[in-house]
Amino acid sequence: MAATKTALTWEEFLAAGKPGQRWEYVDGEVQSMSPTGFEHGKIIHLISGALRSWESSVEGWVCVGADVAFTMASGDWLCPDAAVVRRDRLPTGPLRGPAPCPPDVAFEVISPSDTWENIQAKRRIYRQNRVVQVWVDPLEQQVEVISPKHGARTFEAGVTAVLEELPGFQLNLFSST
Repeated sequence: MAATKTALTWEEFLAAGKPGQRWEYVDGEVQSMSPTGFEHGKIIHLISGALRSWESSVEGWVCVGADVAFTMASGDWLCPDAAVVRRDRLPTGPLRGPAPCPPDVAFEVISPSDTWENIQAKRRIYRQNRVVQVWVDPLEQQVEVISPKHGARTFEAGVTAVLEELPGFQLNLFSST
């Protein structure tokens, strides 16, 4: 899927934020995100550990953490909390600036400051770009996987989430107690 040009240059996008702040470019505007809390950061760490373990056992995939901007077909730049992309979709050599394509899988941890409208806007953009979405809700202790091929599934506390698109990957973030 070819990405279209955004209304901002990468340099303008970088200049739009403040040090220590995260931001994205959604629907034509720069949106800042609140700093994450301890629980949010802990969950991102657990996701990153599961991805690191999985990535070491497979070939052809690249896993990245938060703050990596991915270019969507609409020109939006989204920065999921973690992401996975097939290596053959990336250019060879060092990649400076945003990823030139959407991720194959985006992991998003819902924060108390996330609004329903912002979550739905991201879901729409990911859906339009055929991105597998993994939404983690720490409050409800649920993992929702939304796949263009396999539909939506919710995994409750104590149940291991699986993604058919990432063979062998498993995610169990919440104990059943």
